[in-house]
Amino acid sequence: LALEGTRFVAADRAKLDAADVPRLALQWAFAFPGASRARSQPTVGAGAVYVGSQDGTVYALDFESGCVRWTFQAESEVRTSPTLEPWRAGDRAAQPRLWFGDFNGNAYALDARTGRQLWKTRVGDHPRLTLTGSPRYHDGRLYVPMSSSEWAAAADPAYECCTFRGGVVALDARTGAVVWRSYTIPEEPRATGERNAAGALRRHPAGAPVWNSPTIDLQRRRLYVGTGEAYTSPAAPQSDAVIAYDLDSGRMLWWHQSLPN
Repeated sequence: LALEGTRFVAADRAKLDAADVPRLALQWAFAFPGASRARSQPTVGAGAVYVGSQDGTVYALDFESGCVRWTFQAESEVRTSPTLEPWRAGDRAAQPRLWFGDFNGNAYALDARTGRQLWKTRVGDHPRLTLTGSPRYHDGRLYVPMSSSEWAAAADPAYECCTFRGGVVALDARTGAVVWRSYTIPEEPRATGERNAAGALRRHPAGAPVWNSPTIDLQRRRLYVGTGEAYTSPAAPQSDAVIAYDLDSGRMLWWHQSLPN
């Protein structure tokens, strides 16, 4: 289920079904200090609730009481849902890892029990790179989707729009080393020879950020993502599309654009 990304928990495992929902009562609540938004979906495991926040603080909250077990300060806002390493329930010797990304394009690995940083990797070199979709873990690798804030930078008439391409990076989950990196738009952006009204060069093609979390298909050894808008016109065929990559090499296998042109 974690690989498929359905977020579904069966009633016999959750000990909860639809008829129980109207009878639920508040057990505890936690407010993020000084925050105006909360975009990180909580992850539950190892007796804790793990969640990121607007100021970059990652919290491990006790599942029963909501009390803070530990905090970790990331470089910038954490919008991804933390990804918790699978482990056997009741295994007190286990040291599960927790992975997440921040708005500056950094991926992190922490000791889930203590909050100690194990590694930190910036997954690309574009200055507007951000991580918003939750990383997906499987078999020693962490698959991290890449998005950006270049759509906002392009509001400046002097900005040479645009140079960012979305994509997915596969990291060694133990060390943070890059295993492969694959872009949503195969060709690199290039100057078109045209300039906008402010005299800035126009570049093409760009965009197709990946805002969502990858889905892994073990039967076919594939990884699927959905892409967002093109940053340049005409739109790249891989924007607003579903893309399949080879899970082992990162090679793009096919794409389907749901909103052409």
